[in-house]
Amino acid sequence: MILHLISKGIKDIYIGVGGTASNDGGLGIAAGLGYQFYDRDGNVLPASGQSLLNLASVSTENCYKIPEGVQIHILADVVSPLCGHQGATYTFGNQKGLHPTMFAVVDQAIQDFYEKFSPATLEIKGAGSGGGLAGGLYAFAQASIVSGIDTCLDLINFNKKVSDADLVVVGEGRLDSQSFAGKAPIGVAKRTPVGVPVIAICGSLAEDLPPLPFENIQAVFSILEKSEPLEDSLKNASLYLERTAANIGHLLNMCKI
Repeated sequence: MILHLISKGIKDIYIGVGGTASNDGGLGIAAGLGYQFYDRDGNVLPASGQSLLNLASVSTENCYKIPEGVQIHILADVVSPLCGHQGATYTFGNQKGLHPTMFAVVDQAIQDFYEKFSPATLEIKGAGSGGGLAGGLYAFAQASIVSGIDTCLDLINFNKKVSDADLVVVGEGRLDSQSFAGKAPIGVAKRTPVGVPVIAICGSLAEDLPPLPFENIQAVFSILEKSEPLEDSLKNASLYLERTAANIGHLLNMCKI
């Protein structure tokens, strides 16, 4: 896709990183750009996280060079580094199917690889986004890592659009401590001018949230109406959302009386 866009003359490319279900340290994106990976015996390795454990060398013979003038922007919502206990593997590996007993081995394999190929990548905030996809793009495609929410808000001219707003409503599947790490609802709230109230409508609310108000959010509402299996909550989400929004609307009307 990147090569196709470049062939069409696109100069600014924005790539959203997140929800990748992978933890390959960026090898997949590198392979897509023509890099080849080998083990100690000279055998070609597939571009997967498993290959990190046997990776010995990299061939740049057929790699694609990003043309001068093309800017690739990685939109990331977390600031996790590539490696370490705050990095991609330890933070997101479990949710991607990697057993905790493998964290140290995989993390060290990624560390060893980038120490040889691109040491600077290990120091970049956000390189751990997308299981290391952001780090791979930084190292192999000379991409820059930027705040996803701030960049998106700039692209839609959010500051101008919100300047005359009476109320801003944000939403999140689950509002918790991770929401403060660059997620959209907090990003929108922080960019909303002081004096314009912000409310959040969420699927659920975690117990680790700070007292209200926080980050310009004045009130938060969960759409859940009762204790029930997650499957039922997801099935009824649209109905619950409609009811919650209606209740908030009635409350706002009462304030005008």
